[in-house]
Amino acid sequence: MQLSKIDMNLFIVLDTIYSERKLTKAAEVLHITQPAVSNALARLRGHFNDELFVRQSGQMVPTPLTENIIERVREALASLQSSLNEHDAFDPQQSNRTFRFSMNDTSEAYVLPRLMEVIESEAPNINIESYTIPRADMVRAFSAGELDFALDVPIINHSDLVNTPLTTDRYVCVARSEHPRIASTLSLDQYMSEAHIHVSSRRKGGGQIDAYLGRLGLQRNIKLRIQHSRAARPIVAKTDMLLTIPESLTRGTNLQVLELPFAIPMLDWHLYWAGRHESDRAHQWMRERIFDIFRE
Repeated sequence: MQLSKIDMNLFIVLDTIYSERKLTKAAEVLHITQPAVSNALARLRGHFNDELFVRQSGQMVPTPLTENIIERVREALASLQSSLNEHDAFDPQQSNRTFRFSMNDTSEAYVLPRLMEVIESEAPNINIESYTIPRADMVRAFSAGELDFALDVPIINHSDLVNTPLTTDRYVCVARSEHPRIASTLSLDQYMSEAHIHVSSRRKGGGQIDAYLGRLGLQRNIKLRIQHSRAARPIVAKTDMLLTIPESLTRGTNLQVLELPFAIPMLDWHLYWAGRHESDRAHQWMRERIFDIFRE
């Protein structure tokens, strides 16, 4: 098979069908008719001598061949798009780009109010999408062009990604102001004897706090597991449970903010992006807006 004999637009159709799993939806996304999508798929099937997608329960299910090639196809399309964008003049007042972020609720609560204020004044047509990508899928999401930026702790290492530090925070423990057993200070015995709220997007497993306690041979009593830090604070205010969170999340609360009775490293936050976007002027503009937020 010779690349020069293939219409490169067919690969865009392949990627869109893979994402949408329906020909009608793919046609809507591509702004073409469904017969045009079907025709493109037929041509691709001829090139690859494979069905590429089979219809099951009303969806287009990819064949093993499609699963094998889709990541490389997406990487190639994303790289080509980046090359096209790299030398384009970028005017934030005129741009209608959509930037996709992977952030948790803590990052969203801190970044998005400030970022959207900047966008309203400097780039009114730019759109932002924020959702959480599991760390195991982060590199694939960047490669597939599904993600522009991620805010996370510095534990993701891959040659295709660039990251830079944004800020450092520290963990503290919070309790309701009328807690019957805790006032102003917190001993290790008190910390271990109380019930705790654990914040995690995962269904099971401990976090950084539990890892360090484990090294001391200790295990805290987790009474409530919850997804979002900001949802946990009102629960602390109404109960005797303790919550261990980054100090930045305690601002504006009436809770007791207590020093942890054990040493734990600071919490570092980094900004990640795909290395191929390093010279993309739109990406450069957005990176600077994020950096400015944390410089403040």
